[in-house]
Amino acid sequence: MAGRTGCGLLLDINNVFVSCTNRDEDCNAYVDAFPLSLVEEIHLAGHANDTDAAGHRLLIDTHDRETAPEVWALYERAIAKGGARPTLIEWDGKIPEFPVLAAEAQLAERYLSRATSVRQVPRVA
Repeated sequence: MAGRTGCGLLLDINNVFVSCTNRDEDCNAYVDAFPLSLVEEIHLAGHANDTDAAGHRLLIDTHDRETAPEVWALYERAIAKGGARPTLIEWDGKIPEFPVLAAEAQLAERYLSRATSVRQVPRVA
């Protein structure tokens, strides 16, 4: 539908990781199948680790802590495949001191810079 209408998409990487983990699905396959060329913005966030009533791992999209390494890896995959996109780090609760927020933003900038520099290298046939 987005392709037919020209509507851009938001890709929330933390939501992908949380949902895929909770449903025991492959988050890399999800990103690989996502229409990355239509993505206009990417969101990152932190999540809490918990367990459900059966004792299985349960992630909760809390937006109240640093972005997990697994989410950063999935973000790196998405921008390597789809290109750099404007990125927002969501932090809605337990707001830390500014240096913590700045460090998250700087990390996103490093990933974006790497993705941009890799995509600009000419390919040799």
